[in-house]
Formats: sequence, C-alpha cells, structure tokens
Amino acid sequence: MNLSTILFEAHSGLRYLVILVLVLALLKLLIGLVGGQRWSRLDHNLGVATPLLITIQWLLGIVLWAVAPAAWFLNRGSVNFAEHAGTMTLAVAAAHIGWSRAKRSATDGAKFRTAFIGFLIAGLLVALGVARITGVM
Repeated sequence: MNLSTILFEAHSGLRYLVILVLVLALLKLLIGLVGGQRWSRLDHNLGVATPLLITIQWLLGIVLWAVAPAAWFLNRGSVNFAEHAGTMTLAVAAAHIGWSRAKRSATDGAKFRTAFIGFLIAGLLVALGVARITGVM
C-alpha cells in the first residue's frame, strides 16, 4: 500500500464523518432557528467542528492531489480534479464565512440563521463536488 492509496482511503473515509457532522449541525441550527432557542454550547461545538472537519477533508484532498501522480487519478475514471478542488475550496470558504459571521451576530436568532445559511451553502457545494467526482452527475 503506497502513500497515494493511504491518502485516498483516508479522504474517502473522512467524508462520512464530514457529512454526518454537517447534517447534525444543519438540523440543530434549523431546530434552534425555528424553535426560537437560545444559542447553546452544543451549537457552538457543532459550529466549530463543521468548518474544521471540512477543512481537514480539503487538506487531505490537496495533499493527495499533490502527492499522487496524474495517472493514478486517471485509472480511477474520475472527472476534472480542478473542478472538484475548486468546488470544495468554495465549500470550505462558505463554512468558515458562515461560522465567522455567526459568532459575531448579536442575537441568538441571527447566529442560528447565519450559521445555517453558511453551512447549507457548504453542504450543497460538498454534495455537488462529491456527485461530480463520483460520476453521479
């Protein structure tokens, strides 16, 4: 097993944790927003974990892209990697911007709304990037 394979397996496996935390964060933020709840420690922890995990996933992908030879990717029958990297970079930016703006919001409702919008955009971009790289779209 070479470094490219190890990085690929780590990148492929971590996506499930990223998706799980992203879905949990979105559900909790939506419940908080619709229910008029107070901002809690759980909301804060999910807000920290979501962009952090997306960023770690993105970094694994960038290292994989830098380390693996181009032929290694082509043998997997995948689409344009620049497109995938660009989409995921936008997802990282959306998650970080959403969380950064939510932390500075004055009210609990604004925190829930801002984080939800940022994480929703990030989630849609992640879904698009994964769908394109796996050949679903």
